[in-house]
Amino acid sequence: MPSLRSSVRQAALAVCLVVAAPVSAVRAQSAAATATFLDYRTAVPAGWTASSPSSSMRLAEYRVPGANGAAPVEIVVYFFGPGQGGTPEANLARWKSQFSNPDGSPVAGLVRRDSTGAFPLTIAEYRGTYARGVGMGSSASEARPGHLLLAVVAETPRGTLFFQCFGPMAAVEAQRATYLQFVKGLR
Repeated sequence: MPSLRSSVRQAALAVCLVVAAPVSAVRAQSAAATATFLDYRTAVPAGWTASSPSSSMRLAEYRVPGANGAAPVEIVVYFFGPGQGGTPEANLARWKSQFSNPDGSPVAGLVRRDSTGAFPLTIAEYRGTYARGVGMGSSASEARPGHLLLAVVAETPRGTLFFQCFGPMAAVEAQRATYLQFVKGLR
């Protein structure tokens, strides 16, 4: 019976190798496609390229290449520290002030609240000429017409996270569902 035992062992080893290979590959793939913010995790969408955060207030930065040489879509995750970063309303006012219509008039914003996930979210959307800057107001030299900002304030028990997705309108629209899934997937 040594040959039967040997055959059984070889078959068992083969099954273990076949089962173990896909499991370890899935774990490695999952680890590479997961982001952690304040000990909460979410899946990073395929096609997003991570880059090193350009400041200590940025937990993560991602880019999605623009079509036909257009500007890329940028996704940034901010954390300013426990109790820091301002209220959702203060941030909404600041973000809105960075946008204008072609005639220079203020833009209308679309703001909604979402409490269906793990944390309360404030989701804001602004369209127009985007003069991204720090603080209130905007920088005319940085003004980008035809841009869209999708911003989310996630009020977690560990602190407030600020998510921004911005770039040319059509490109951001193409990322809308993916971006919101990224934010709402935070657990």
